[in-house]
Order: sequence, then structure tokens, then C-alpha cells
Amino acid sequence: MEIEIISRECIKPSSPTPQHLRTHKISLIDQFSAPLLGSVLLLYPPISQATSISISKRSQLLKQSLSKTLTLYYPLAGRFIDNLSIDCNDEGLCYTVVRVNCDLQDFFNQTDICKILPKVPKLLPRGITFGDQITTGGNVVMIHENVFACGGFAISLLFSHNVFDASCLMAFLKTWTAMAQGGVAIPPDFSCSYLFPQNTAFPQNPMASTFSSAFGREGNFVFRRFFFEGSIVRNLKSKATSSGVHNPTRVEVVLALLFRCVMSALKAKHGAQKSVLMSTSVNLRSRAVPPLPATSVGSLVLTIPIVIGEETSLCSFIDRLRESVSTIDGEFLKSLQGAQGLQRFLEFVKETHEACSKALFNGAEFLVFNSWCNSGMYNLDFGWGKPIWFPCFGLPISGSVIQLMDDRMGNGIEACVTLEEEIMSMVEHDEELLSLASVDQNIPLQIDSLKSRL
Repeated sequence: MEIEIISRECIKPSSPTPQHLRTHKISLIDQFSAPLLGSVLLLYPPISQATSISISKRSQLLKQSLSKTLTLYYPLAGRFIDNLSIDCNDEGLCYTVVRVNCDLQDFFNQTDICKILPKVPKLLPRGITFGDQITTGGNVVMIHENVFACGGFAISLLFSHNVFDASCLMAFLKTWTAMAQGGVAIPPDFSCSYLFPQNTAFPQNPMASTFSSAFGREGNFVFRRFFFEGSIVRNLKSKATSSGVHNPTRVEVVLALLFRCVMSALKAKHGAQKSVLMSTSVNLRSRAVPPLPATSVGSLVLTIPIVIGEETSLCSFIDRLRESVSTIDGEFLKSLQGAQGLQRFLEFVKETHEACSKALFNGAEFLVFNSWCNSGMYNLDFGWGKPIWFPCFGLPISGSVIQLMDDRMGNGIEACVTLEEEIMSMVEHDEELLSLASVDQNIPLQIDSLKSRL
């Protein structure tokens, strides 16, 4: 697959940013997030005859609507001063249009997803994927519009993870798609920079040593995708309810099943049950009192550890998960506000570090869990159809990861899992798991049939 740059320009806000908003400071909670670059990709089918529009006109509309969106999300059109602040100078967001010399069908025409993933970085701005650090004077966000020979296209973004988390990214994309369709969008909320004022005494990467063993480990790690249809997920929720779980969620029941498979595989490998240290990210917006707006700008998540030392029932696992997450509540978030916020935050960091260090010292396996479910990723329609694939990045890594995402239909779940090869071999042959999920290494995207559904 070859690409050719058609154009590159800086998209400026349609209206100038007021002088009193010239400097955007990230919040204390944002400081906790490492200053790394993340990436996201949305692939769209060729435009149907009913919504026929030229490729050049489509590109023009995307840029115009982006310019309107940047009037609201003005820091994205600025440049980094340092890791703590952005000069909102309206220099513009770097936008590149790229021609891809193949059809979408050719892009997906592989029997093994591992042969597709190496193509993905070519569709990203500068080919960068998650893990690279931001630079002073650099762009906050970069965007590629990839145009396939068949007329399909892909929108990819490169963004700073200590400015955007998944929720913030989705709010931005929803605003852009609303602008593209001539609608009205809910403006972003920047109050977190004032609720949780940054502190220059905050140490750089305070959790670096705690999670240093998460990735880059020795061993052969492999990736698989497990698909849970909506009916299966509903049955899992019913089973959890009958076991005594109050109002179980899709994420909880699927994670509980996958975690049970991992624990069983670890026991089979080591001859005895091995404990697992699972880290999970908690979205703070709904946990604040009163709740923070869904459009709050920032990386408003905290990572918490959950140590489980033995195989547990579905009910017990969900209870343990909820108990751990419940520690991040309104009272705790209130303590992070104001001048005393840094002291309480560092206490939280210390407590987390000690819990993780103890578990890892005792030989616990490290597992990262994250969920993008209910984010609305497959509803991002610029006016010419919904995306047909939202690939999960950071997949070929040396570490154990469970990433849950919505399927295209919205009621099922796609689990993107990376595990050590021996563990994965047992997990993907687990009889209960195979009875509930399909294990699919390829991406069976039939572009023509998908277009008829959109």
C-alpha cells in the first residue's frame, strides 16, 4: 500500500480566539497523564449514490466544518509552550490530505489481522502511533484525511494524551460531525483547569516506576479479537443478575468472563493460582459531585489497581471491581480541588504505587484493562455514512491488555486482547469462551454489504 500527499495546510478557527483565552493551562489531573501522543483512526465506505458528492467537495466540507469546530476547541489550533500549557495563537491545526493507491476492499483483503495492522500507521499523521512524546512548539492535534481509490476515506488523528482522553476526543469528533452536517453542537467545558489548578511542583511521571513493568516485557505476545454478539451479552447480563449482581453492565460481564479465562490459563501454566494486578482507568466526569459536563476538556481519568489472587465467580469479580472503582468518588475529587489538591493527589499516587509494588514484588501478573464502550464511535457520521471500522491501536505490544469496544451494531462487544502466547493459546481454546464468542483474526468487512446497512 502506497500513499501520496495531495495537500497539507493549517486549518485555523473560523473566528479568532479572544485574547483573554490565549493561554490554556492543563489541570492537576492532566499532569498525572504522561505527555504522550495517542492516535485514532476511523474508516468510512465509499459514498453512496444517494449522497453523491465529489471527493474534492467532501474534503472542502470537512475542512470548513473543522474550522468552525476549532472556534470552540481553540487550544487545538495552538502550539505547546511546554508540558503544562498551550499558546492558543490560532496558527492552525495541521491537516493533510493523502491519496491511498488501493481500494478499501484491497486494504482489508487479508486472512490475518496481523497483516493488516502494519498498514495502519501509514494512514496516521507522520506515521506516529501511541507512545511518542509531545514537543515544545509542536501541534496539539494533527489530522489526516486519507482518500482511497474506491472513494472511501479514513480520518486519523494524532493527539496529546494529557490534553485529550477518550471522552474528550469523542466530544470533539461529535462536534466536528455535527458541524459537518450543519447542526448545532454542545460547546466544550474548560472549567477543570480552574477546579483542579495545575501545580509546577507536581513530579514528572510520578507513576513511571510503578507501571514500568507493564510493557516492554520479555516474551512473545500475541493479539486476538473476540466478538460477543448482542444476544450473548444480554444472556451474560441475565446470568449475572440471577447470581445476585445488581444491574450488571455489558462491560462488567464480558470483562469478568475474559478475566476468568486468563486466571484459569495462568493456573494451568504455573501449576498454582497466580494473582493478577489489573489496572483500569476511571472516568472522573460522572463521579464528581455535581457531575462534570460530558464535554469537559482534559485527560480526566485516574488509573487504579485491582489485585485478585484467586479465581472468582462472576458475582464476586464484579463486586470487587465496583468496590475498587467506588473509591474514586465525589468526596475524593473534592479533595483534589484548590491549593491543597497536590498534597492529596500525591498521597493517592503513593498509595497506588505501594499497592502495585507489593503485588508485583509478590509475583503478580500485570494486566491493563480499558473500555471505549458506549463512546458512540460508530455513530460518527460526517454526512456520508457511519464508520465501518474503528481499529484499536497499541496492539502489537509486549504486555497483557484487554480493550473492550462496541461492535458496529452497538449492542455487542469487540474485545481486543493481547497476551503472552502460551496464555493466549489456552484462552482462545477455552470451551466456555468459544461457546459465547467468535475468535476472529481477520476482518471480514464486505464493503458492498456494509454500505447497504449504513
